[in-house]
Amino acid sequence: MITLQVRKERVGPVLGRHPWVFSGALENVPDEIPAGTPIKLIDPNGNFLAQGYFNSYSQIAVRVWSYNENEKIDEIFFAKRILRAQAIRKKYVASAKTDSYRLINAENDFLPGLIVDKYADYLVIQCHTSGIEAWKKEIVAALAKTLKPKGIYEKSDSSSRKVEKLDEQTGLLFGEVPDLITIKENGFKFLVDVARGQKTGFFLDQRDKRQALIKYSKGKTALNCFSYTGGFSVYAL
Repeated sequence: MITLQVRKERVGPVLGRHPWVFSGALENVPDEIPAGTPIKLIDPNGNFLAQGYFNSYSQIAVRVWSYNENEKIDEIFFAKRILRAQAIRKKYVASAKTDSYRLINAENDFLPGLIVDKYADYLVIQCHTSGIEAWKKEIVAALAKTLKPKGIYEKSDSSSRKVEKLDEQTGLLFGEVPDLITIKENGFKFLVDVARGQKTGFFLDQRDKRQALIKYSKGKTALNCFSYTGGFSVYAL
């Protein structure tokens, strides 16, 4: 782990738990730090501020993933983050009628740059930053052990990877993933093509909007001009 000092006038955002530390906020950054290297952030007096990973020498230098000085970054670290995120989803989203949702939402789940979507018994991951890409092996291992999915598929093909100077990465990482996955959302069933579909295969973030459409479409004729998987059409019907 490398220790980097945050400038006195830039300590505030870190204390306020902003997940990004810009290169200009750091007193000095040594040359040739590999992406993904664990970073310990301190203030000018040597007090601990946060932990994160070094991402690049561009604008966002460090992405924060912990405020615990003693937390060790390894497979167990990722397993704890995954289980924490899973517990939140089980409490607020998962049910007998909904088995698919965003499991890991990057900074919101203290894993900056990582997206994990759950589709029934399968997982689809996206690595958006070079720093999180460096930990992919540990992340996949932690996902496999903690959640025991039937398969994990990578869909790291977003345009943000070009900014990070990363090539697209798609393909099977663990187990088996069928061409079409049957999922449940609010009691409705859909077929998801994670390999050839847009994003990770289905716009899971539109779940509540699709549910809200029901009260507006009752007794009416609906035209879905941008149907993709037909999600809104199914809810309207």
